[in-house]
Amino acid sequence: MSLELLKVGHCFHPEAIVTRGASLRSQKFPAIVALLKHPTKGYMLFDTGYAKRFMSATQPFPQRLYRWCTPMHLCESENLHAQLHQRGIAAEDIRYIFISHFHADHIAGLKDFPAATFICSEEALSSIQRLGRFRGLIKGYLPSLLPEDICQRLVLIEQCKPCLLHTRFSPFKYAYDLFADGALLAVALPGHAYGHFGLLHIDQGTFLVGDACWTNQALTSASRPHPIAHLLLSDTKQYYQTIDKLSQLYKKNTDVSIVPAHCHDTYICHSATSYSNMGQGNLDQGNLDQGNSGLVTDDDV
Repeated sequence: MSLELLKVGHCFHPEAIVTRGASLRSQKFPAIVALLKHPTKGYMLFDTGYAKRFMSATQPFPQRLYRWCTPMHLCESENLHAQLHQRGIAAEDIRYIFISHFHADHIAGLKDFPAATFICSEEALSSIQRLGRFRGLIKGYLPSLLPEDICQRLVLIEQCKPCLLHTRFSPFKYAYDLFADGALLAVALPGHAYGHFGLLHIDQGTFLVGDACWTNQALTSASRPHPIAHLLLSDTKQYYQTIDKLSQLYKKNTDVSIVPAHCHDTYICHSATSYSNMGQGNLDQGNLDQGNSGLVTDDDV
């Protein structure tokens, strides 16, 4: 099963907001999207990054405040459609989109994929639907970016098969098996946004963590964002607990590659890499290859 990272635009933000005590100079933060190809389920995206419609969604007031606080740039070559076309992939070929959370820089391209089934948590979807205009904006939501038929094309993570993770992924213990085959596991990473989930690619040990932490520096040096960033968070205490867990995993198991959604260094490291595993069986049959699994099996009990 393949996995490739794509940079779909970037935003500008003072470095000191993301890393407390750092410079006030403006820094680029890429919007990293993952393109996966499941042997029987087809193409899947992890988030969509930016899209041109982000500009129209942030044209009126007060939505324009979003654009002022985090100016974004998306050149034609980084447009997700263009990058997929370059790889011979049409929009209709994308069968699933895993939504880590509903912040605008992660969902701006949802409307571009009319054939895709969306996978997200129930809490994440309800949060963007229930929060009012101003409170939702403060939390990073732009409801106009949602497809009108999102609820008709939805699979909730909580409806997937729950499972225990192998101890190699400790301190994380629980996950949801998206296709009941042990290949892609959704792991709760609370705190940054309501219903925030990451995606664990078992065979390659790649952990797509969305905005659970913004950069790898948070994992290696215990850096923390400026308190003003707390306004965006759904739960500050849970956010720091999640970062601490990711940091523990990072230090304990170097075979697991943790991919924050806005880390420039991580993107550079992975950008020329395309993972592939040709030995997968028929995943629709739900057969679990225990040798490659991140799940607890009878042999581990």
